[in-house]
Formats: sequence, structure tokens, C-alpha cells
Amino acid sequence: MDKKVVDINCFSIYFVENHPGYNYVKKIMDAGLRGEFKLILPEILSFRAFWILTTKWGIPKASAKAVIFEFVRNYSTPVYIGLTRTGIIKAFEYATEFNHDIYDCYYLALAKQEEATAILTTDTVFKKLCEKVELNYENPVPKEILKEFSAFK
Repeated sequence: MDKKVVDINCFSIYFVENHPGYNYVKKIMDAGLRGEFKLILPEILSFRAFWILTTKWGIPKASAKAVIFEFVRNYSTPVYIGLTRTGIIKAFEYATEFNHDIYDCYYLALAKQEEATAILTTDTVFKKLCEKVELNYENPVPKEILKEFSAFK
């Protein structure tokens, strides 16, 4: 079965129905939640999504907490994983080797650690990163819709 690591962008967008990428992200996330592939979520993702929802997108804290709790409580298919000691080292090695942000390299290291087939993201930077470590890059949002993201608040 395919395994896909979900990044913060997809996870956060999944909770916001009026986000321009919502319908695209929802479709692929729902496929994973139905068991069509294994969703791998970094264990910290719920907390980071809470911060984005409340701080960046102005969603009231109670509402953000409620949708995240509903997701965590109601879906048993996602696997919540953190990096091992070896994975942490690998993330730093990727960051150095690729001269790239450590947070993005965290996802690469997690995907390799868990033998994932892809990273599920709306971040176009991941395309080249995934190629470098032989992972599939999956961005469910069309390019013309991605252009609308910067205007979303």
C-alpha cells in the first residue's frame, strides 16, 4: 500500500472550507482516510495546524481546536509518527546537502524513515526536493488555484 506523508499546508487547508485549495485537498485526504493509501502525519502537525488556523487565518481558537479534535478522535487510519534519532540526523544532513530549510527536510526524512512513496503538499518547492530523495511529489491543487493562496487570509 502506498504511504504518503502529509505536510502542514495540506493538513491545515483540510479544515478550512473557504480556502481556495480546500476541495482539492479534501478529495485526496478523504481518499487516504478511506484507506486508499496510508496517511502518515507528523505527530506535531495538529499543533502546527492549530497555530496556522488561529494565527495566520484568524479562525477562533475554540473552532480550530474543535475541528482538529474531531479529526484526531474520529479518524483511526492516519498514523502519527515522529522522527527517530537517525531521522533527525538525516533531516539535518538533507538541510545541509540541499542548502534548504530544516522544516521541509524534516518531511523528507520522515518519508524516507517510514518508507513512504510520496509527500502530499501544496508547496511547489517540494517537487525538486522529492526528486533529490526519490520520492513522489503530490500536489492536488492546480497551478491556477495555487496562485490564489497568497491572497487567502
